[in-house]
Amino acid sequence: MEKIVVYDIETMKEMFLVGAYIPDTEEYVEFEVSNYANQMDAFIRFTDTYKEYYWVGYNNLRFDSQVVQWIIEHYEEWHELSGLEIAAKIAQKASDVIDDANYDVFPEYREFQLSMRQIDLFKVHHFDNKNRRVSLKRLEFEMDLENIEEMPIHHNKTDLTPEEVALTKGYCKNDVSATYQFWLVTIGETSHPLYKGSNQIELRMDIEKEFGIPCLNYSDSKIGDEMIKKFYCQEKGIKYGDLPKKGKFRKSISVADCVAHYVQFETPELQQFLKGIKKQKLTQQDEFLIDLEFKGQTYTFAKGGLHSVNKPKVFEADDEHYIIDWDVSSYYPAIIINNERFPAHLGKEFLIGYRKMFEKRLELKPLAKKDKRIKGIVNALKLSVNSVYGKSSDMQSWIYDRQLTMFTTITGELSLMMLIEKYELAGINVISANTDGVTIRIKKELVDEMHKINEWWSNVTGYELERADYQKIIFSTVNDYLAIKTNGEIKKKGDFLTDFELHKNKSARIVPIALEQYFVNDIPVADTIMAHSSIYDFCLRQKSSKDFHYEGVNKSTGEKTIYNKLIRYYVSKKGEKLLKVKNEDSDSTAPDVSQVEAGEWVCTVCNFLPKDYPLDNINYDYYIERCNRMIEKIQFEGRKRKIEVNPNQLSLF
Repeated sequence: MEKIVVYDIETMKEMFLVGAYIPDTEEYVEFEVSNYANQMDAFIRFTDTYKEYYWVGYNNLRFDSQVVQWIIEHYEEWHELSGLEIAAKIAQKASDVIDDANYDVFPEYREFQLSMRQIDLFKVHHFDNKNRRVSLKRLEFEMDLENIEEMPIHHNKTDLTPEEVALTKGYCKNDVSATYQFWLVTIGETSHPLYKGSNQIELRMDIEKEFGIPCLNYSDSKIGDEMIKKFYCQEKGIKYGDLPKKGKFRKSISVADCVAHYVQFETPELQQFLKGIKKQKLTQQDEFLIDLEFKGQTYTFAKGGLHSVNKPKVFEADDEHYIIDWDVSSYYPAIIINNERFPAHLGKEFLIGYRKMFEKRLELKPLAKKDKRIKGIVNALKLSVNSVYGKSSDMQSWIYDRQLTMFTTITGELSLMMLIEKYELAGINVISANTDGVTIRIKKELVDEMHKINEWWSNVTGYELERADYQKIIFSTVNDYLAIKTNGEIKKKGDFLTDFELHKNKSARIVPIALEQYFVNDIPVADTIMAHSSIYDFCLRQKSSKDFHYEGVNKSTGEKTIYNKLIRYYVSKKGEKLLKVKNEDSDSTAPDVSQVEAGEWVCTVCNFLPKDYPLDNINYDYYIERCNRMIEKIQFEGRKRKIEVNPNQLSLF
């Protein structure tokens, strides 16, 4: 791996500050320009010394690198200025950079124009997408870091004291430390099971070497898009610059054009259903959303795929029944390729290039386990193949063609419905359907019939089915379940997840941990919760908008504590009532005051939380109750399972 500098800057009206950590030497350095010091020359020498390193930051391509590059190009004009005057100039430039970003103006310096090579972890993880946007403070919570620190001094503060300068330096150092911890996650040097051993930087370097795509700061989605462009240009015989800038816009789409030729049903109700939807037309504003009742089960047809409407329930295999999950291999890519579909404005060359990527991945996949470089290529091809469906529905994408999106979705839903119909007519109970597969509870005597149905379905559709056998599956909803495979592996989704991607909320992680132990190993939730040793898994987070802030109120004294935007807390035996309070200048119609945790629960805010923090103040009853509410919600074959409750806890039942 190339050498790196991890850095962050603070651009205050009266101080410019750079903090940098060099992992090679384990050295932290800082450079200050203020009323008290002018270390600008030292900082410029530092940039020259480390110009061959990669400079790693968080949102640094859009902000930090822009400011630093501007400084490098202008600092020689400032030799006659005081530290305060220089800081003010830099603060104004920083404000302009932020304004440009807020209005989606392209940054002044493109990546190739920057003096130092940048790695922007914000972009690599696609946190610049509005649906995945995560602040560094939130990351500090999700990574279980000891210190979640907000900027202690307002950027426009004047007459900074030495104490305020020191506070700001501490804050900057903490940000650099958090960025470095996120860097370790990014290169797979972490215990987090979703990131361990997966070096996202090495992957991007392998892709650049193999395909010539400079993707170091690309998200997975953008890598996929650039790969598709490369293959398409090769097939079309055009240059990159000649790619279409926009997609195919349609005033309306006929659903009949979104149904594969092979789709047909046996039962009158499904025949009528198919006939009815084929008459529909979808305008640009119309969503495809239909509920269908079939054999006692409700199925929802929607843009995101087919879903059964599952009530809370537990299914178990026994001496007479198997529980089998059938997933369709690479479902959406297979639908596009098998049915020879492509964005109308791009022509068949798109499909040819797409098929080559798909087949190349399958060819190299067996070799990926032994060769890291090939593994990187396979992963890149996977990103490309899987991204087409999403891009076809993105109005900003060159691939956009909503008819391709809807053909893939509707054909996929109807194809699964063909399989479901065959199962049900054969007496095989479908207990769940979810986008690319179905789960059945089947009498063992019907297994041969199941295989005949699967073979028929694969021959008709051209898709391949992959099997997983479950001993037990616990549903809260179709998107929230815990499944125990016959080989002991656990599959979890939604409410039952215990490991989270870092853009998701891991609050009160102890709850799904305890639920898993309860359902898998029959361990009472109280036993798991009270024996758990990590304080971080009891913590929750809240973040206020511009209209609100958080306050803690001591129930005995009435004393108030005003907290920052993001708070980490746990429910405690002794603590404060935690309140969300509307700001005086807010236009929000929400209540002026609301409790963060309803009822009589009190909380302890702990934005600084050492790893050896004592556990004796945790109110275990709160977490036990949350588990028990989930257990109570889930039906056990028409009966309710007796729940073991701590006799000392407050009960909701």
